Amino acid sequence: MSERSTTVDGARTAHAARVADWLRGNARVELDPAGATMTRLPGGNSNETYLLSSGEGRVVVRMPPAHGLDPSAHSMAREWVVLRALNDTEVPAPRALAFCADTDVAGAPFLAMEFVADAVSVLDELPHAYRDTPGAASELGVAAIDGLATLHTADWRAAGLEEFGRPQGYLARQVPRWESHFRRNQTRELGMFDRVRTWLAGNVPPERPAALLHGDFHLDNCLVSVHRPAVVSIVDWEMSTIGDPLVDVGLFLALWGRRPVTRPAMPRLQAVSRSGEVIDRGDLVVRYADRTGRDVSHVDWYLVFALWKLGAVVEAAWARHVRGLARSDYSAALRHDVPALFEEAAVLAGVG
Repeated sequence: MSERSTTVDGARTAHAARVADWLRGNARVELDPAGATMTRLPGGNSNETYLLSSGEGRVVVRMPPAHGLDPSAHSMAREWVVLRALNDTEVPAPRALAFCADTDVAGAPFLAMEFVADAVSVLDELPHAYRDTPGAASELGVAAIDGLATLHTADWRAAGLEEFGRPQGYLARQVPRWESHFRRNQTRELGMFDRVRTWLAGNVPPERPAALLHGDFHLDNCLVSVHRPAVVSIVDWEMSTIGDPLVDVGLFLALWGRRPVTRPAMPRLQAVSRSGEVIDRGDLVVRYADRTGRDVSHVDWYLVFALWKLGAVVEAAWARHVRGLARSDYSAALRHDVPALFEEAAVLAGVG
């Protein structure tokens, strides 16, 4: 991974020497524990990401937060399995270095991976070097969909991921699963949730051949080159599994380009795709289909599902905010963002 930007987290920094020492002994990572520091990298709300530095050495460390939302969203062991499997493939992903399950080292299990130089994530601003490149945002969209195509055509069985997920019946399980998640965390009545759920349950696409999917794919979870519009690495793999890869395509496309509501949820996500004329969703779908050979005839269902699922997932963070367990701009904004996600899903489904 690369730096997104840095803020110091004192509690984790105190573990820097122990983490560096463990990595030196278990992963042959040459970091001097005496001079090690850990600096928090913003971005991502499921797990905490740190830059571990000592002298010229830099390693990225990922670990779950002190108070998680759902075990499936914080599994460092899961992320380790998939990244290690991808180490020798063409999928753009950071090289996994080590996984430590011993919570005495850093206060939580952690995953160490390579630091990717000259790369950043983007939200509402393109890297400075892109500003003289006409169509840079469109090029990033193409690069992202090509990255997905590479992931979804990777031979996950040959990579040793036969037991990584339950592909049989994957799509049929999704609506009941995320409805249950929402009900467990629900704090308010949101009628659009039920309206969209009914539409989704009645229109589930037929089961297709499975692939390795990322589970939370959008530009914020990509590192792009600071020099030219290109995706260098896809990060934050804790939600990955084996299943229907169009789930990834649905989320990326749902957040791409102009949104069909006046005040969309999470407006900074992929905001660079709304700053001017960009390649439209339809062209990106065609490109994906050409590169994967996948049937994309039900792609609209996946867009609706992506927004509805995202709302169901992050309602848990709003519930923690209501109970006083989370106080941040992100959690406070969910007062609007969750119902806005369901509203947008309803519009796309034609039931709004």
